[in-house]
Amino acid sequence: MEALFYNKLDFNKVECTLCPHYCKISVNNFGNCKVRQNVNGTLESVEYGRICSVAVDPIEKKPLSHFLPGSQTYSIASPGCNFHCDNCQNDGISQHTMNEVYTNYMNPEDVVNQAIPYGSISYTYTEPLIFFEFVYDTSKLARSKGLKNIIVSNGHINEDPLKMLIPYLDAANIDLKCFDQNKHRSITKGKLNPVLNTLKLLKKNGVWLEISNLVIPGFTDDPTMVSNMCDWLVSEGFSDTPIHFLTFFPRFKMTEGFEMTKPETMEMVKNIARNSGIKYVY
Repeated sequence: MEALFYNKLDFNKVECTLCPHYCKISVNNFGNCKVRQNVNGTLESVEYGRICSVAVDPIEKKPLSHFLPGSQTYSIASPGCNFHCDNCQNDGISQHTMNEVYTNYMNPEDVVNQAIPYGSISYTYTEPLIFFEFVYDTSKLARSKGLKNIIVSNGHINEDPLKMLIPYLDAANIDLKCFDQNKHRSITKGKLNPVLNTLKLLKKNGVWLEISNLVIPGFTDDPTMVSNMCDWLVSEGFSDTPIHFLTFFPRFKMTEGFEMTKPETMEMVKNIARNSGIKYVY
């Protein structure tokens, strides 16, 4: 399927404008996310409808604590991601091309029909905003059937596509992975500021929002950085937005020499958040 949000360049190259990477892609090559391909000068979303994961989860697993609590949500994913986090928990599906991951084809009608008993669809596990076209089509259909749409995302998307999707979004959990520009790029290979902009845009447009922050020993557990993050959130009007501090477990490229986050560290970041004025800390 032809992708949305790209420019045609000279010599059959294309520039993808979906996310802040602005990948310039030669013929037959893929963008940073591994799923948007230049096919003879046309940017194609080659994974449209190719679903690698399907599950029914408690909504609290997303995690969402204040949106449809106690319900279950129909969860789907396609392969790929526009971040390449050294600590990725789902690297088996997020850090591979579509051809390297087992998938089944589902069209939007298939997803919506299967989701009806649960009342909501969560686009999750990998990075849903890179399979934008499928999420958009499915979200529109889901909304017409009375279903809620949820994204669990890194938030690394440009404003125009996000504004196009927002009218069909009901809730989001955005993973604010780090509040230091250099550390954020080191861990994720992506930029921090677009994620902050996504948070503000979702809140401004009335999408229910909750935030996750992974506490990685030696990287994102610095008390000053956590305090700066929480102070920024409060100053930008997010004091009522639930924040979920997540325990790190060694994974992917962060195994040798790493250990899981200690309980006392989690207690520390919880107290910092509460003292900063954030009302709902998990």
